[in-house]
This record gives sequence, C-alpha cells and structure tokens, in this order.
Amino acid sequence: MTDTWPSTGARTELRWGDLRMATSGELSRVWDAEDLRRIARRRLPRLIFDYVDGGGEKEITLNHNVTAFDRIGFRPRGVAAIDGRTQTVSFLGRASSAPFGICPMGGLGYLCPNADVIAARLAAKAGIPHILASGASNSIEQVAAAAPDARRWFQLYVFRDPGLNRRLLERAAACGVEALVVTTDTQINAKRTRDFRNGFALPMRFTPRTIYDFAVKPGWVWKVGRHHNSAGMGNLMPEVGPNPTPAKAVTYFKNERSRSVGWEEMKLLRDIWKGPMLIKGIVTAEEAERAVALGVDGVVVSNHGGRNLDGTVTTIDALPEVVAAGRGKLTVLLDSGIRKGSDVVKALALGASACLVGRPVAFALAAAGEAGVEHVLAMIHDEIDRVQGLLGFTRMDQLDSSFVRLNAHP
Repeated sequence: MTDTWPSTGARTELRWGDLRMATSGELSRVWDAEDLRRIARRRLPRLIFDYVDGGGEKEITLNHNVTAFDRIGFRPRGVAAIDGRTQTVSFLGRASSAPFGICPMGGLGYLCPNADVIAARLAAKAGIPHILASGASNSIEQVAAAAPDARRWFQLYVFRDPGLNRRLLERAAACGVEALVVTTDTQINAKRTRDFRNGFALPMRFTPRTIYDFAVKPGWVWKVGRHHNSAGMGNLMPEVGPNPTPAKAVTYFKNERSRSVGWEEMKLLRDIWKGPMLIKGIVTAEEAERAVALGVDGVVVSNHGGRNLDGTVTTIDALPEVVAAGRGKLTVLLDSGIRKGSDVVKALALGASACLVGRPVAFALAAAGEAGVEHVLAMIHDEIDRVQGLLGFTRMDQLDSSFVRLNAHP
C-alpha cells in the first residue's frame, strides 16, 4: 500500500498490519467482520445482539445482501503496473480518503458508551464521511463538539411536524453538517422476528427475560447499561418538554414519526436544506428518475440492511439500474451487505461512487469500542488495497464493469 492511512493532515501512517501488531487480546485475532461479529455476540446480551444482527421476518434479504456479492466474479489484469495505488475518491464535491463511509445507525449507545462520537472521530481521522442517525444516542451538537474535523452528514427520518423537521435541519446546518440523507423505507414498523421472540422493545421493557439477558452479561451492564445516554436519542431530548429522559425521547420518536412520506415531503425538505441532499432507500430505476427530477444530489441504494421488508431485491443487484436511471446526474452510494473490501470494489465497478459500512462498525464498537472501530476501518482499507493490486488497477476512477462478471458463481 503506497498511500497513507489515514491520509488527511499531518498524521502518522497507519497500515492494517501495523495496527494488528499494536493491538492485544481478541482484536489481534480479528481477520474479518465475522470475527468481530463473534466477539460482539459473546459480549452483548442476546436481545441487544439480535437487535443489531437481525433482519426482517425470515431474514432472506439480510442474508442475500451478503451472498449476492459472491455471485460477482473479478476479471483481473495480471499484466499491470500497480505501484502508486490510491483509494482517494471524490463525490458531492469533496475528496474522501477511501471509497467508503459509515452508515447512519441508531441505538449504537447500546453497544458502547458515546458510540456515535467514537465513530465520527475515527471517520474524521480516516478522512471518510460519517452519517449521524436521527435516532443516535449522541446529539448533533455533541458529535460536532467532539469531532470538529469530521465530514459530518445527518440522516433524517421525516416527522409529522414540519416544524420539527425544520428545527433538526437548522441544528444540523449550525453544526456544519455537509449533507442531508433522508431515509424513506421505514415508515411502517417491520416484523423483526428475533426482536419479537426476545421481547425487545423501545423504550426497553424490563421483564424477567430481559433482566436475565442483562444479568448474564455483567461486563456489558457495567460498561454500557449504567450509562444514562445509552438508551436515549440525543437529537430529540430538546424536543420532549420539561424533565427530558431517554425513555421520553424514544417514545417521542415513535409517536412523531411520519407514516406517509411522499415526493411532496421530499420537495419541502429539498427547499429547506441548502446543501447536498440524498435519498436513502432507493432500489428502483423509477424512483431514481424521480430523484433526478426533484433535483436531489444523490441516492443511497439501500434496503435498510435487510431489516425491514423481507424479500426486497439485494442492493448490489439493484445498483446497475439505479446508476443507469441517474444518467450521471446523481451521486450513487450503496449500503446493505458490505462486509469486506472486495464488496466495495465490486460496487464501484458497477457504478457506485462509494459504499457505506454498517454492521461491521457496529460489531467493532461492541467488541472493542474505539480500538475496534479503528481496527475495522483500517482492515477494510487494507482489503481494498489488496484487491487493487491483484485486480490490476491503481485509481478508483479506473474501475468499470469490465473488471467484473455478473453471476459468475452459483
């Protein structure tokens, strides 16, 4: 790897191999995202782990999101000069040190205290975007203060009260948020079978089952469960009235979410937000075309990580039609199913500008907090670099569909 990682500012070079030698304990044995998942499973109460790990109904989409990448084969250029490899990409008018960022994820406080601050700070160190969720445990203001150099984006669930939407966007703008990401695929609560079986609910209900789940993980209770903000939604605490509590903020979130978000609502948000705006949850050419007509800057090809409508087309399968419908007028990002660096390269070959990583970061937070996130970001960067060298290209803008073959494997 010839570029530095992180590669922003006057920072020390950090290679994944160097990081591995500098860590101890379980992290020194982490080779991939599945290793992090196993550690997270051991450390978290079952109902918390299943909330992060699980998906909708039979979890068909959850699993197919991952395995769909395995059906894409590489077509390497064996005779190629591969010195001077770089992962720098540019989208939404700014450069990023690598072609991936961190997904918006609510409830990370259940995995690690101040998880959103940690993720933002390490994304800034790595020179990649971090998207703060509406339902984050830490607020926009807390993240901005703790990670002033972060490339901050904000994800919005649309609320019934237009005034609340406007206030959130005003707060985001005041905190230097670069881009708005509007999620559109979660208006109806999904049937997440694992959560139903475990009795998981927000706000948390303390039943004999949940108390037992917590009691058998005393390390988690000591590190996470006792923290006041773990179960809260920091962005909504100012909205819930006098004597705000995390439970009140969660209830407010559930009650105020809009259950009907159409293109008129998208237009209102486009009119309010003056910076780049992306719509998250697009998997069809038809909606990509509507996004172009509306004048948004980009879309995120996403099925919410398989957490909502089970049976949805996988994101990597949906990507080519969304890219084609965008006609070069949309920045197209992709999430759902990204587990390793080769997944990112395949998505870029099929037209994505960058990818967003979700569960590997969540598992890293649960496994080792700040050290875990630093580890997984460096690991994915290293994996991409190895694919670059073996596939035979040096810059991300050299990638195109000639480097892959669809349905190359059963």
